[in-house]
Amino acid sequence: MELWAGNERAHRHVQLAGLEGDVIALPSGGREGGDLYALFSCGADRAARMVLADCIGHGFTASRVAGHIHQLLHKFRDIRDTAGLLAALNDEFTLTGQTPGAPLRLTTVVTATFDRSSGELNYAYAAHPRMLLWREREAGWQPLGEGLEGLPLGFIAGEIYSQQSVRLEHGDMVLAFSDAVTEVARPDDEQLTAEGFLDLAAATLARLSRPVALHDFAEALVEAIGRYHGAEDFDDDLTLLTLRRSA
Repeated sequence: MELWAGNERAHRHVQLAGLEGDVIALPSGGREGGDLYALFSCGADRAARMVLADCIGHGFTASRVAGHIHQLLHKFRDIRDTAGLLAALNDEFTLTGQTPGAPLRLTTVVTATFDRSSGELNYAYAAHPRMLLWREREAGWQPLGEGLEGLPLGFIAGEIYSQQSVRLEHGDMVLAFSDAVTEVARPDDEQLTAEGFLDLAAATLARLSRPVALHDFAEALVEAIGRYHGAEDFDDDLTLLTLRRSA
C-alpha cells in the first residue's frame, strides 16, 4: 500500500512499520521535479519500503520520467527482493518508452525495505549516492553500502544489482538524498562532496537539543546546505529522506 509518493515541493512526516520518516523535497525552478520519493507499507504493516529516484534533467521532461518510474513501482510492487526490484525497474525502463536515437533517460535509484520484526534494513543502489547511517549508541554517522554501485536505470537491459543489509537499533537513523546535496557548490565552485555532507550532517545534529525531531533535523540540514551554497535556491532538485527506528 502506498503511503505517500510524489515529485512535488513538500515537507512531510510519515509513520511506517517500526519507523518514522520525514521527507523534504525542493524541486529546482518549479513545483515538480525529477526526484521521485515514495514510501510503501508492506505485509499488513510488518514491513516498509522506501524509494528515492533521481531522474537526470530538470523541469517538465524530468517530471514526466519521474511519473513513469512511479507507475513502474506499482507494477512491480509484489517484488520483495530489493535488488530484484531494481533489476525489474531497469529492464522495463530500458526496453519501453525510450525514443530511438534520443538521449538516454538515465535515473539513479536507492531503495530499501525494513522488516519491523527483525529490524533488518535491506538496501540496493542503481548508481545513487550512498545513504548515511546514524548509530544512536555510538553517536556517529557512517556511509552505507561500500561496494554497491550498479548502473543507473535506462543504461542497459539485464543489469544485475546487489544488495546489503544492516540491523537498525532503536534511535538509529538512515538518511537518503539526491545528488544535489553532495554536488552543491559554494560561490567559489567548490562542491560539498559526500565527505563534506557527512560532516555537515554531524554538525547539524550536534546543534539540536534532544530528543531530536526529524522535521527539525531536516529543516536545519537544508538550511546548512543553503549556507554552504550561499543561496536559498538550488541548481538541481534536492530531496532528503530521513528514517528513524521507533520504539
